[in-house]
Amino acid sequence: MAKITFETKIDNEISELPAINKIAAADANEIKTSVNQLYDDKGGFAFYEDEGTTTTPIVIAADTWTDLTNDKAGAGTLTTYKPSYVSGDLWNSANNTISIDEIPNGKVVLLRTDFTYNAGSSNQHLDARVYFPDIDKELHFLHVNLGSQHSEDHFVNTMEFYTDSNIQTSDVKIQVQSSGNGTVIVNNFLITVLTF
Repeated sequence: MAKITFETKIDNEISELPAINKIAAADANEIKTSVNQLYDDKGGFAFYEDEGTTTTPIVIAADTWTDLTNDKAGAGTLTTYKPSYVSGDLWNSANNTISIDEIPNGKVVLLRTDFTYNAGSSNQHLDARVYFPDIDKELHFLHVNLGSQHSEDHFVNTMEFYTDSNIQTSDVKIQVQSSGNGTVIVNNFLITVLTF
């Protein structure tokens, strides 16, 4: 989304002044192109607050990777500052994936997850990962042992991955797995795209 939107300029008259002492249409057009390119390439973020799992938590079966959901219906959801080149959302609540198909190669996606796990039995081990099913790649970001049954454990974790052509068309899922049964309440996801 360009910030400078004037039409391409053409010179009306050519001045006799040396180039160092004047600005020509080509100079104005170059400024327009440079500023718009910088603006169109910058990053941004979106904050997605879930509402559904507060009343209906996600059921976790023992030793089974389970997708975390987020309906984006929470009052705190904020998408105003997402990158200008992303026309949709960074989170797809229909298939519970991070949407990176509009993010160019070479960007870094910073993901913060915030969820609560309620263990159905004592002495469980809980793992969380970002999973790319199309290329069978996984990035683990949580490994924790839980001692107490029915305790609500709150986890806020941040991890990152970069975009390239291998993962741009892949779904990106956020998943948890526990050694025992339990439930998850998703509080929110913060998805940030960084540009260098």
